[in-house]
Amino acid sequence: MSGTSHNFADAYGAALEGHLLRSGEQALHHAYELGRQALAEGLGLLDVTLFHHGALANILRDHPGDPKDARLEFAADFLAECLSPFEMTLLGYKEANSRLIAAHEQLRSEIEERKKAEEALVHAKKLQAVGLLAGGVAHHFNNLLTVVLGNLDLALNRVSDERVLRMLRAAEQGAEHGAEITRHLLSFSRQQMLQPQVIDTAAWLHDIERLLSGSLRGDIAIETALEGQTSSLAADRSQLDLAILNLAVNARDAMPDGGVLRITVRDEQISDGRLGLDGQFVAISVSDTGQGIAPEIQAQIFEPFFTTKGVGPGTGLGLSQVHGFTHQSGGGVELTSRPGSGTVVRLFLPATKQIKASPPSKERVLATGTGNVLVVEDDHDVANVASELLESLGYSVKHAYRAEAALDMLRNGEQIDLVFSDIIMPGGINGVEMAEEIRRNFPAVPVLLTSGYNDAIEKVNATGLSFIVKPYRTDELTRKIQNLLQPTR
Repeated sequence: MSGTSHNFADAYGAALEGHLLRSGEQALHHAYELGRQALAEGLGLLDVTLFHHGALANILRDHPGDPKDARLEFAADFLAECLSPFEMTLLGYKEANSRLIAAHEQLRSEIEERKKAEEALVHAKKLQAVGLLAGGVAHHFNNLLTVVLGNLDLALNRVSDERVLRMLRAAEQGAEHGAEITRHLLSFSRQQMLQPQVIDTAAWLHDIERLLSGSLRGDIAIETALEGQTSSLAADRSQLDLAILNLAVNARDAMPDGGVLRITVRDEQISDGRLGLDGQFVAISVSDTGQGIAPEIQAQIFEPFFTTKGVGPGTGLGLSQVHGFTHQSGGGVELTSRPGSGTVVRLFLPATKQIKASPPSKERVLATGTGNVLVVEDDHDVANVASELLESLGYSVKHAYRAEAALDMLRNGEQIDLVFSDIIMPGGINGVEMAEEIRRNFPAVPVLLTSGYNDAIEKVNATGLSFIVKPYRTDELTRKIQNLLQPTR
């Protein structure tokens, strides 16, 4: 026993003996102070208890009494009071430990949320980088397809040999499939030229059910439901239909033995930093009872060309189109899935209070036309095929490789009835800027813009300029030009 312990034992024995002789509040207070002293000197509960029993044994030996002596009860009270500082300290430790555990849990929850947010940000940046690359590839690919499809249109109109026609139509189908792939890439990169309109959700849901009924197998049941009063939504109708069709095809492939595809529509007020959404949205939920998606690949599911279907069945662009379309439309998309329990994909698109307008009547497209068209295009191959197409329709064609050259031709008084121009061009002035100057200084000359993609899509829509997407076909180009020229004649 150390000197400190020995001194405490002596003090404890004397105090206990005094308490047994003169029990009372003052003696019990002395016991409490001894407990505090024991704590300060680093003694433990066991130490104090041993000192107590040793001191009590000495007292009973020196001062024997009745076996039912009340001194034993007084001694127990003394020990309890001496140990009360230990109890209070332990309670304090317990409370502090509870607070520490609660703080630790809160910190762990915050770290987990931050980790999820950082992962979502990294994934979003990855998709954005891939999207920029995909958009650039699609832009150049669209120029090539414009040349291919334009020349195929010219050849199909000049060939009568059935064998050659079959080969040309096969080439045409391949080129159109390539154009479809570029549209998916542009949609993923959010550079697709969307044509938003007000969509009545109830009517749309009825239409999409009929569309899917003819696209899915008979062993897949289709269920649709409007949950409550739903708003109209603002989106490109054809791209929305394509997004749902892509999801339905994925669901079909995930249910090889049949199942249920369910589409529900409801209004939701959303404030979600993870999705980057805040406001009133129409939520379209597409769920299936299929095989589900493994957790380790769910982060890749919206990436272009990612597919689990193997070689042949799919291009891996269906869900990337869904992702790009919803985000370009001002909304978002989320996916939840568990292997063996199916998949749920929820699309959030901006709600609107606008009323759906009546569709415009279709005008008859004339097969030929007359007038002088100025083609403004820096790509020689695209310029040549555009000129050939326009000349085949009966127009006289002039060509400028830069916007400034086209403006000079108009300033010099050349007879131009319509300007057909690409948007992205070298030389400092793009197609939109050129069109705005023509509208200011030559208001009688209409302008038709075209591009494989367009960084100034919002500006094009805001200015009300006419636009045709590359790769364009002869009939579509004819319709656009005729609609622009007819009011001037």
